[in-house]
Amino acid sequence: MLEKVGDLKSERIEQIVDYLRARMDKKRAASVEQFVRLFYQRATAEDLAESTAENLYGSALSLWKFAEQREPGTPKVRVINPRVDEQGWRSSHTVIEIVHDDMPFLVDSVTSNLNRKGYTVHLVIHPIVRVKRDDKGHLLEVISGKSRAKKSDIVTESHMHVEVGAQSSPDVLQEIQETIQAVLIDVQYAVQDWRTMLTKVDEAVAELRDNPPPVAEEEAQETISFLEWLADNHFTFLGYREHTHKATAKRATHKAVEGSGLGVLRNPDFHVLANTKGGLTELSDEVKYFLGMSEPVIVTKANVRSTVHRAVHMDYIGIKTFDSKGKVNGERRFVGLFTSVAYNQTPEQIPFLRRKVRRTIEMSGLGEASHDGKALANILDTFPRDELFQISEQQLHDTAIGILEVLERPRISVFYRRDPFSRYVSCLVYVPTYRHSTELTELIGKAVSQAFNGYVSVSFIHVGDSPLARIQYIIATKEKEKPEPPREELEELLHVVARTWGENLHDELLEQCGEGRGNQLWHRYGNAFPAGYAEAFSAQEATFDVEKMEEVMATGRVGMNLYQAIEAPENALRFKLFHHGAPLPLSDTLPMLENMGFRVIEEHPFDIRLYGEESSIWIHDYGLEVSAGVAFDLHEVKENLQEAFGRVWYGELENDGFNRLVIQAGLEWRQVVILRAFCKYLRQTGITFSQAYMENTLAANPGIARDIVNLFHTRFDPHDRKRAARNEVTLVQGIEAALDAVANLDEDRILRRFLNLVQSILRTNFYQPAEDGSVKSYVSFKIDSQNISELPLPRPFVETFVYSPRAEAIHLRGGKVARGGLRWSDRPEDFRTEILGLMKAQMVKNAVIVPVGAKGGFVAKRLPSTGGREAVQAEVVECYKTLIRGLLDLVDNNVEGKVVPPKDVVRFDDDDPYLVVAADKGTATFSDIANGVAIDYGFWLGDAFASGGSEGYDHKGMGITARGGWESVKRHFREIGHDAQTSDFTVVGVGDMSGDVFGNGMLLSKHIKLIGAFNHMHIFIDPDPDPAKTWDERKRMFDMPRSMWTDFDKKLISKGGGIFDRAAKSISLTPQIKQAFGIKADSLTPTELIRAMLTSEIDLLWFGGIGTYVKSEDETNLDVGDRANDSLRINGKELRARVVGEGANLGVTQRGRVEYAFASGRINTDAIDNSAGVDCSDHEVNIKVLVDSVVGAGDMTTKQRSKLLVDMTDEVADLVLRNNYLQTQAITTVQSRGTAFMEPEVRFMRALERAGDLDRAVEFLPDEEMIAEREAKGLGFSRPEISVLLAYSKMTLYEELLGTDLPEDSYFAADLVSYFPTALRKKFVKSIERHSLRREIVATQIANSIVNRAGLTFVNDIIEDTEISVADIARAYVATRDAFDLRALWQDIADLDNKVDAGLQTDMMIAVEDLIRHAAMWFLKNVPQPMDISKVVASYAPGIATMAKNLDGQLADLEAAELKAKQANYVEQGVPAGLAKRVAGLEAMRSVCHIVHVANSSGRPIDEIGPTYFAIGARLGLDWLRSAAEGIEIQNHWERLAVGAIIEDLYGQQRTLVTRVMDRANGSLDEQAITEWAEANHSTVSRTSGLISEFRLSGAVDIAQLAIVNRHMRSMLIT
Repeated sequence: MLEKVGDLKSERIEQIVDYLRARMDKKRAASVEQFVRLFYQRATAEDLAESTAENLYGSALSLWKFAEQREPGTPKVRVINPRVDEQGWRSSHTVIEIVHDDMPFLVDSVTSNLNRKGYTVHLVIHPIVRVKRDDKGHLLEVISGKSRAKKSDIVTESHMHVEVGAQSSPDVLQEIQETIQAVLIDVQYAVQDWRTMLTKVDEAVAELRDNPPPVAEEEAQETISFLEWLADNHFTFLGYREHTHKATAKRATHKAVEGSGLGVLRNPDFHVLANTKGGLTELSDEVKYFLGMSEPVIVTKANVRSTVHRAVHMDYIGIKTFDSKGKVNGERRFVGLFTSVAYNQTPEQIPFLRRKVRRTIEMSGLGEASHDGKALANILDTFPRDELFQISEQQLHDTAIGILEVLERPRISVFYRRDPFSRYVSCLVYVPTYRHSTELTELIGKAVSQAFNGYVSVSFIHVGDSPLARIQYIIATKEKEKPEPPREELEELLHVVARTWGENLHDELLEQCGEGRGNQLWHRYGNAFPAGYAEAFSAQEATFDVEKMEEVMATGRVGMNLYQAIEAPENALRFKLFHHGAPLPLSDTLPMLENMGFRVIEEHPFDIRLYGEESSIWIHDYGLEVSAGVAFDLHEVKENLQEAFGRVWYGELENDGFNRLVIQAGLEWRQVVILRAFCKYLRQTGITFSQAYMENTLAANPGIARDIVNLFHTRFDPHDRKRAARNEVTLVQGIEAALDAVANLDEDRILRRFLNLVQSILRTNFYQPAEDGSVKSYVSFKIDSQNISELPLPRPFVETFVYSPRAEAIHLRGGKVARGGLRWSDRPEDFRTEILGLMKAQMVKNAVIVPVGAKGGFVAKRLPSTGGREAVQAEVVECYKTLIRGLLDLVDNNVEGKVVPPKDVVRFDDDDPYLVVAADKGTATFSDIANGVAIDYGFWLGDAFASGGSEGYDHKGMGITARGGWESVKRHFREIGHDAQTSDFTVVGVGDMSGDVFGNGMLLSKHIKLIGAFNHMHIFIDPDPDPAKTWDERKRMFDMPRSMWTDFDKKLISKGGGIFDRAAKSISLTPQIKQAFGIKADSLTPTELIRAMLTSEIDLLWFGGIGTYVKSEDETNLDVGDRANDSLRINGKELRARVVGEGANLGVTQRGRVEYAFASGRINTDAIDNSAGVDCSDHEVNIKVLVDSVVGAGDMTTKQRSKLLVDMTDEVADLVLRNNYLQTQAITTVQSRGTAFMEPEVRFMRALERAGDLDRAVEFLPDEEMIAEREAKGLGFSRPEISVLLAYSKMTLYEELLGTDLPEDSYFAADLVSYFPTALRKKFVKSIERHSLRREIVATQIANSIVNRAGLTFVNDIIEDTEISVADIARAYVATRDAFDLRALWQDIADLDNKVDAGLQTDMMIAVEDLIRHAAMWFLKNVPQPMDISKVVASYAPGIATMAKNLDGQLADLEAAELKAKQANYVEQGVPAGLAKRVAGLEAMRSVCHIVHVANSSGRPIDEIGPTYFAIGARLGLDWLRSAAEGIEIQNHWERLAVGAIIEDLYGQQRTLVTRVMDRANGSLDEQAITEWAEANHSTVSRTSGLISEFRLSGAVDIAQLAIVNRHMRSMLIT
């Protein structure tokens, strides 16, 4: 290891040298290099490692340059703060550079004086350098072994580099320099005069021998021996001076002999003794006293510290000189320091002391061989050496004997000696060794210094083998008031001071806890507290803490104590935290305390180690400061604050700035939860202010914050409703008045939003207790979305916000009866925005089912970082349950048909018992969990609450969502002439086979050629797959749990394909891959490859996974809100797939869909494509409600229920898929009409806007400017836009029908029953009719049927034309549907799928739709309203059927020819003859209601009325006129109404003419009867027929011509 360190050092020096060589010229570099090596020779490797080579080079070169010139014998000192811009190097410390002749004491003198001055010395480098200089002191050479310099020319110098703590003040730097220069001069003087001073000792000895002093010979000899001992390396002589002394009776003079000073006393003005006033003088009182005594020598302490060697008080040795008469005539004064050798010798070896010790032993009378004698001798041997020199023999005796007694019975004792001249007091304190500590040393020192009115100048501790430790204090006394406390009192004081904290604790425990428990606690805690704790707290405080710690040990919870020290300022508090186990990181607790409104000033942790416990209890004591101006009463807020902190600590309360409201607003912790939850909700609604800003706002307005909470309590506390009603208005008025005084506009806005939210809440579970009676860990609010200020559009009907520290959740409902999935959101900042978008889509999607759209989501805020996937899943489940409970807490129940409100909930809305949920992203398997909670709550829907559970329909097992989406795909392909079930087609997909939608979707045709797919991990590419084999492989993977693309059998992948990791940097592309996706590059990154796949020319792009991959060119990635896929996303116009199927949600933005659709792409919306999932869930819920009522009535067992649900699975799927089929068919029908029907669609859209039901911008529907542009270009609405309008048509129609009596009409029982599978229709019709949601089901069924079959503008068109009620229009539609038996016709047309051209089917459907419009309008105008549908259908259906069957035999020539031609055309295109005939006759059937009406009213057979009707039309040319009128190019809505009205008039007029003919005919109605009638009305008939004939010759008519004919027809009827 040493070798390694040496190598590191050498390597470092070589680096410096290399740096030097590179920077300096060769001539100069050699000398400097030698100096550098010498300079760092004795430096440590550690010192060299702490700085860079550049700075090490700089520090050495700096000293070298400083030493280049020095006057001989003159010390040179410089103090600098090196900077690169000035010195060319830098140091983080202040640097002292010294160049001096080498001599002893230099380094220790410099460093000790720097330390004494308070400067920390960090580094000392002090090489001894042999140099040669010229006469002027210029450095000529650094002497090496090869030097030729003469010895006489060589000077040995000490070059010193000292680094001290950085000092910036120029005055301080100057002071350091002056101090060092003075020290160096003293060292120089002391070293130069050392031998001379030894000579002076010899002279003193000789003088004492030659002229003995007037004392006993023994004493004189002892003095001589002492001086000789001093000179024998036992004293470092630093200064010498001679004095003359003259004494008379009146006065004495003592003067320094001029020129006698040596060493540090060369300066005649430098004195080492102090006078009585503390000033330095030549003659102190002590010396005066000494000169008056007989002793020839004095040993004492000087009053100044040495600047040489050691910075301690110098020792003063004075030797009297005598004249020939033995009279004192002077003094030889030596100052210096006893050497270490002197201190290590025993007193017996030291002259002067040996006699004092010997006499002391003699005075004691103890035998030297006795035990006490030996003990006394040891006491004297170890007696403080300086004290032994100065103490008198009597004092020494008394003190030594006292110490001997203490040793026999160890206890705290004190012995002191006052300096005869009151300069100081020397105290010897003895304490039992086991009690000794640094702390006790300081305490005793403080006590004795106060007792003597002084301060501890220095202290020395001696701890040996003795049971007593000795502490010597030198107490420097002050000028005035020098007390002399009795030794007994002083010892008593020290006993009190030294009394241990533990002893006090023991007494307190006994007093507070009783003897028994007190001793038990003492046993556990007696030695548990560290010294720091005992120093900071009294035993009384510790006793309180012991009780807290016992509580912590018993409960395992953290303990707390908020308190205020008596002496503390009003805003200063302290907070103790008790924790068992490891210490608490300050980073954990500091934010908690700061968020509670405290400023943490300090923290002191204490490790409490209990007896018998392996782990500690930690007490953390925090010094806290409350913000200025915050008034509080500790007694009132203490419990609230501690409760709040505890809740934060255990995660039951969030750690944020709202917690400061506990102290600033006087709120309880749970009241703070209310405001925090409000803030969290407002953040989700898009409020522009941050949470921190809202925290500050409430803290700045604590009164308003408190009043808002009080208003909440007033509104929702269920226990005092009378008081609430009285106080609410007053409280609101008070809050509004206070708000008017808020000057800051932002704060005013925030506070008003909080007030608005309180007033918008309809229900809350805040006052519901948990099962165990405690408060719930979450709080939920049901909110009136329509009343919330500044809420983003679209506004839900109502929403529920659930808040807890571990989760937040939202549930948005589009109506009272609503359903939708609950998802685990990964967007904590804006999950409401995410859910709102999904709710909007769900509203569209749910247009086909009973409930309107709803959506919910939650974020898990505390997902575990350990424990793996299982731990995360467990936490997600708990968060999901929190959402479910939050919803169920507020919903009403249905008990035996009666609505039961939730307990402890104040309701500000109507009954609301319907609540159903479903699975969604991240919650696919959670339905049983939700149902379990619902059952625990006793909720009336039971396991119908959440569809898809173990007792419900497994969507993945049924593949229902994918199958619904596949209906869209099949229609798209069918409409471009491709049968996806019998012909191969290429597919690129998003997802993998383990997924529900993707996996099921890719198994729905055995002609799928899946050439590429990707998920979040892999990219799958099969350039030319075998459809059959790869279908089998996909099926295998689908059946494999958690399969991945890497599980695909590589042998089945076609040439050039493969499976690639998305984490790869790049992927090499085979020719086959390049060809498959139209790629030219040889390699791409995974992202680039996926983009190429998305934009490739394929047949189908199937979305079955999570993510948004297509947007419009006008959208940014930020608009999309799916950051994870920003790099993959393409624009709609870049898509080259022929068809897009959105099995998954949000694969394409709505604007992206529109862009793609107008680029000739075929796409609907995700809400249309994947609606089967929600439809299936809705069926499940409604079926379960039904069968549960049957089970409840005892007509079915639970086991039978389960089997029945399973048995109906396939039929439920058929019912659901029928809706998918019909919706896409309706979209196609609307689209096929193109711009011809755009105006009614636009008018419908405007009507929705006027009613507040639609926001075009939110739904990305075209504005007026865009509509005009499209009309100019001949463009209508795209399929995605039609999808949205279709949904709105259904939603609004549903809501309107639900608000009427139509659902109660018994005729709709058949529609209600048809909603359910056959098994239920057969056995439980009565139960179906009593279904709790029968009205909603009927309204849904009728709304769907009307919009799907009659068109999305059907109802609006009639309303605009007639202002007839929605219910009457619906009845008219149903009457038309059933009277014309349209269900059979629709099915016949549907059966032609893939048999005839899809466009032909659409034309046939449009023909039926046109018939519906005419017939429904006829019923509305000709049948009393509200109509009795049963009677109408019964009256008209037989005649209509007869007419349809024999239509070709009743038509006149023109219409018969047209019928025949149409029929032949249909047959030619593959339509069966019977169906072709019926569809071809639909236009002619528009007259049938007139015909049947006449037949019914006249009693004549249809076979008479029909031919007559058509013959009259032919005779007049009305058949041609109506047909020509249908071809008029309509310019606007009003022209459309005008033409339609005239055509209807013509039909009605023709019916009237039949009645006229019939009235004239006496017998059967035949051609003769018509001729007779015509002849009888020859003038008018000829005029009208002639007019029409004239128009016919032109080949067309216009509106004006129609109006003229209509007028002639009216005049004909009048005559």
